[in-house]
Amino acid sequence: MSSEVTLVPTVSTTSSDAIIKELFQQYISLHPNDNTTSNNNKQTERTGFSLRSLPIIGNFFPEMDDKKKAINELLEIQKVTTSYREWYDTSLKLDELLGNNAWKSDPKSDIYDYDLIYKNLNEMRRARLNHDYKLLLYYIRTKWIRNIGNMGDANLYRHAYVGTKKLIEEYVRECQLSLEYLVTNDEVNLNDRYLLGMLIQTRKNIGRTALVLSGGSTFGIFHIGVLTTLFEANLLPRIISGSSAGSIVASILCCHNNEETFELLSTITTKKFNIFDVVDCDTSQIQGSFKKVLYYLGHWIKYGTIFDIEGLQDTMIGFLGDLTFREAYNRTGKILNITVSPASVHEQTRLLNYLTAPNCLIWSAVCASCSVPGIFPSCSVYEKNPKTNEIHEWNNDESMKYVDGSVDNDLPITRLSEMFNVDHIIAVQVNPHVVPILRVSVSNIGGQVENDLIYKMKHLLNNVYDFVSCEAIHYLQLLNELDVYKIV
Repeated sequence: MSSEVTLVPTVSTTSSDAIIKELFQQYISLHPNDNTTSNNNKQTERTGFSLRSLPIIGNFFPEMDDKKKAINELLEIQKVTTSYREWYDTSLKLDELLGNNAWKSDPKSDIYDYDLIYKNLNEMRRARLNHDYKLLLYYIRTKWIRNIGNMGDANLYRHAYVGTKKLIEEYVRECQLSLEYLVTNDEVNLNDRYLLGMLIQTRKNIGRTALVLSGGSTFGIFHIGVLTTLFEANLLPRIISGSSAGSIVASILCCHNNEETFELLSTITTKKFNIFDVVDCDTSQIQGSFKKVLYYLGHWIKYGTIFDIEGLQDTMIGFLGDLTFREAYNRTGKILNITVSPASVHEQTRLLNYLTAPNCLIWSAVCASCSVPGIFPSCSVYEKNPKTNEIHEWNNDESMKYVDGSVDNDLPITRLSEMFNVDHIIAVQVNPHVVPILRVSVSNIGGQVENDLIYKMKHLLNNVYDFVSCEAIHYLQLLNELDVYKIV
């Protein structure tokens, strides 16, 4: 099998790069002294130079060659890049200097079926170049599946900063070219309705991708960076779900089109989020942190919550207006999903979207999803009559109250899979309390290169983690079955 590949990866400059740079400039203006990384690097260089100048000790600190210096410089640049395009270009240079391209150029590996990938690649390319669009459509309809030949295995993406085997990259590129050929080439003599139906069936076979934003209180601000980067690369999925703090960011994104999103992301750090306002008092006039703590403590004793919900309601209405889930879907094409948990212990968690709650007001769903018990009071979800625009409680049930959606279902992966054929999830988990229970393998995601020894150690630790967690879950289930908690 020939191992020649012609893929030349490129990342084009987009106007969205300005969003990232603007956000970083605003951050720097707010934190002008946050340059510890560059200061530490300069201090390290001065220390190394001083040690090398000593008569005897200097022999133990040899001067770095040009290649080593270039690698270190690129690593530092990689840490402070402000856009994916800059990070991508820097990482390509690192792969070249570190010799990672040799591994990528060799298609052979025990991790995936390279013969199958090579065979499918040649079949599609031959059909496209021969203008056999019927055969090409047949290949797309029958052979396009997610993770074909195990090419999505995480171990294929830990040997280089950018990409994986060039054979896999070439296959993905050929899939893109074949799809573009069927859709845009005038020689394709297929009925548009028939072609659309075949491609929709293919999408059902492949499955869809969803972006899921977790709760996390003020840590939800990190969601903005993820969304900005995906928007910059034109990779935002159409299906977006959010709970608690994630529902705030998800709803704002799904209610604005691309042009409005570009402007919104550029200025979002200047927006005022009066989420934690209290109706009967201007907390900004309270001097001293201790007095504020006493005031909020008194508010909690009196009302059972630290904050009122009105501040959050006013903020979300300012961003969203009275848009419903169906109106937002018709306006932007994005499928917004918000999880809410009924205050009653006998009710199940609800996933609100344009199918399950088409006329519900999005701002009310966000407020319900953010109603953390003890922090915000539980609240109702409201809907708008599509004919009269009259607003009333959802299903005219005034007694039904809802609380934080992340209480019972922070990441509604199963429900999304059932409703929208989602089988690939981009999960943004910002809750700090989940860090201790994350699998060790997560640490190699994000362009980090690791050798086989590190991988084997992580694999061993993962096995230990799986054993301990399964045992803990087993004994907790036993205690639940025996109703031990009632005795205690």
